[in-house]
Amino acid sequence: MVQRGQIVKGALAHFLLLVINFFVLLGVIESLQIFTDDLPFINAIILSYMLLHTISLLTIQLSIQILQLIRIRTPSFLISYYFRFDDDETIPISLLDPTKSKLAVVILLLIISGGPILYPIFAVYGFFLAYAHLASIIIDPSTILYYFEVFLNYMPPVLVLIVAIVIISIVAIEFRHV
Repeated sequence: MVQRGQIVKGALAHFLLLVINFFVLLGVIESLQIFTDDLPFINAIILSYMLLHTISLLTIQLSIQILQLIRIRTPSFLISYYFRFDDDETIPISLLDPTKSKLAVVILLLIISGGPILYPIFAVYGFFLAYAHLASIIIDPSTILYYFEVFLNYMPPVLVLIVAIVIISIVAIEFRHV
């Protein structure tokens, strides 16, 4: 039987990880706007690598988290997940075991190629952007009403699209591993 403390701990862990992922997504979206400026070639290559790497890791992280939320498990933060196990231990989730899943190999490659560095960079950047934006709109209530109106107009179709993509990806993952 699941204890109430475990449910609260799992719900808080999922919420905290969703907030972190939101800040990473915000940092990535704002960084994409830098490409509209005239960047030197080497800076464009480095930024492209950082963005593609982080978008890939963020997409996999959100997919795994939603799968664990559906299965009512504690979320796994992929950047630190593999560091919790010794070499001789087996990884409890077969989807994240590199000997059983090609997705786990991709995750390990993303982690080795800079995940613990790039993911927090975009998370901190997104946090500062969100904080600065929220601090600036607190002063003007009409701006808050405008954003609420934009949210009500545009989010339902976006949420339906996101839910459809997530459902299709989870079903595809589940049918592949069954």
